Amino acid sequence: MAPNGNPWQRSLQAAESAGRLLDELGLDPTRQVDVFSMCEDLGLWLAFLPMDGLLGAFVPEGTGGVLITDRRPITVQRYTAAHELGHWRLEHGHGLALDGEEHVFGVSAVERERLAQMFAANLLMPPPLVLSLLARIGVGDHGPVRPDQAYFVAREVGVSYEAAVRQLTNLQVITAADASALLDVRPLTVKSQLAGGRRPVYGYADVWPVDEQWNDQLVSLRADDEVVVSLPENRSTGYRWMFDDEVVEVTPTPEPPPIGDPPPAPLDAGEISHLLQTAATARTGRAPGAALDRARRLPPALPAMSVTAERVLPGGAAVVGDDYLPGRTRALRPNDARRARLAAAAGGTDDVAGRSGTPETHVTDAYDQLRIAATGRRLLGIRFVDPGPKTLRLQHRSPYSSAPPVEEYVLHAIVEPRRQGFSIDQLVEDSNEAWVGDARDHKAHQPAARIDEPGSD
Repeated sequence: MAPNGNPWQRSLQAAESAGRLLDELGLDPTRQVDVFSMCEDLGLWLAFLPMDGLLGAFVPEGTGGVLITDRRPITVQRYTAAHELGHWRLEHGHGLALDGEEHVFGVSAVERERLAQMFAANLLMPPPLVLSLLARIGVGDHGPVRPDQAYFVAREVGVSYEAAVRQLTNLQVITAADASALLDVRPLTVKSQLAGGRRPVYGYADVWPVDEQWNDQLVSLRADDEVVVSLPENRSTGYRWMFDDEVVEVTPTPEPPPIGDPPPAPLDAGEISHLLQTAATARTGRAPGAALDRARRLPPALPAMSVTAERVLPGGAAVVGDDYLPGRTRALRPNDARRARLAAAAGGTDDVAGRSGTPETHVTDAYDQLRIAATGRRLLGIRFVDPGPKTLRLQHRSPYSSAPPVEEYVLHAIVEPRRQGFSIDQLVEDSNEAWVGDARDHKAHQPAARIDEPGSD
């Protein structure tokens, strides 16, 4: 049913229409919405084409179809597809819609675009999904929300950082002033912080931090996304996390000669005199400028060896970051530490500020201090390039010993391919034909070539 009433009522009806569509398709409103499969399930043909001036379009041909540009990140493509579904749903599939940046994301003066925006926001970010994600990270219904928490919501629902912040405002989780402050933070800054201070290879890709709790778990990614694996590592033990291709056979080194070999025979007076004369002749027989002349004739220095930015792993992944964060402990400043020791000697439990608990808990001017031989964190940045199922394996072992690893870490990933070209199932009469299955399998494992590339049909 098309929205009616005043502008506020029409916006509310557009949001409710998105929720009803999820119910009609039997989709769980607390899980990420696969908007592309939704288009196909609704009988709409779907195409990803190299459109430079448009983000998307709804074409009322046949059962109706959705066009999406293949020149933008997946988050923009998803939001655009939801926007075009809004035109189809709210306008009963009538009328052509050609949508650029200002129609999908901007403040449009055209009401049909504003209603499609409201529909898209509530289709991809229904309130049950957003609120369940906030509850997972310990954020209440009314904030405050940090930039990293807003990015967490955006990444989990599959939209841009800005779209997530605006939906949090629509749901009254944050105020307009909070939204303005969050939008002042660049998403790339948040991603770099999650990557341990390293900038992702591609700014549009998502960053997924995982730790030892993700051992033998599955993470769903998109092509070019980066996983930052954080694992405890104590380098003073000689053990470190290693990939399978780093494990080599260790051969024992020969034993050193025994200590206490007899000293060389002493020199007699004649041998000593001869060595002194030879040294004197060597010092006086070479002019001081000879060394400079020899230095001028030295060959030029060799260029520094180039270091590959990415280390390719088997299965279509690459190591793009390898950092180590040493173990640290919170330490008190000298005066505060002296008061704490006196309080502990007296049997008290109050800290320097007179509050209960340990001194390290409440002192506001405490600072971090390196701990010698402490357990730190190994940060491995892995970029997944090729689509399909992947398995990442790490072994905690000594590179200098042939002993088996003391621990293993396994992370499973499903990498979604980039979509390009037409949806095959919507172009054939019989989807059970053999060539259709072959083409569908090819699309699931390898992105199709762009239709404007030479040699492509």
